[in-house]
Amino acid sequence: MGRSQLAVFVRSRRDTLGMTQAQLAGKTGWSKSAIEKVEAGTLTPGLEFAGALFDALMVPYIYRERVVAALYPGALDRILGQVSGRPDADALADLEDLPYPAAYIALPEGEVLGANAAWGEAFPGPKGTSNMFDYLFTEPTAADVLVDWELITHGFTYGLRMMGPISVPQHIIDGIIERCRSHPDFERIYRTDPPAATTLQPVLRIRTPGTGEIRNLRIKIDKPHLPHSPWVTYRLVPVREL
Repeated sequence: MGRSQLAVFVRSRRDTLGMTQAQLAGKTGWSKSAIEKVEAGTLTPGLEFAGALFDALMVPYIYRERVVAALYPGALDRILGQVSGRPDADALADLEDLPYPAAYIALPEGEVLGANAAWGEAFPGPKGTSNMFDYLFTEPTAADVLVDWELITHGFTYGLRMMGPISVPQHIIDGIIERCRSHPDFERIYRTDPPAATTLQPVLRIRTPGTGEIRNLRIKIDKPHLPHSPWVTYRLVPVREL
């Protein structure tokens, strides 16, 4: 990622949040001139400055590591040690030990790096275990399985549009758009923001293929730290009756 992508992101995110450059400077503790240089693409912030920007611009935690890796190539490897690009056999076996749907997903591009049998049963079809965008926009059964298909799809797509340009190579984003744009609702969903109050929908309603039974599953997203991994663990846990 170059300075230009970061500049565009900071400007657009600041505008979305309704902040002036002076207000953003006040929230970060850095000068307005520093903000101006970042937005002009003439300054790449250091890690401390970047952290302050993440906080002020409310960058979700699950995306920050990918942004740092793109902004400072090699820095995370030097700080945290090198990591594998994909889960190994032991990590995949861990998923199978879970009785509910679970997968390792790279965000924001939605690549499913591994999934257990329960995930495949919940999201039938080969696209359910490859990429979330392929599943949501090109798998014919997705809208039937996901009761709140539009809400979930809008949330994933918003993450790609907002965080993709500063954390993922452009050719990956272009590939997702090319594969999904045939869906009649793709352009509208990709170009608009989801309702703020529903962006972090904690409960997923899934319709069981064949029976039509609707299950309420709570979304839980974990970030593996030991061992350190670049993906998240996306778990769908049955809602407990308390």
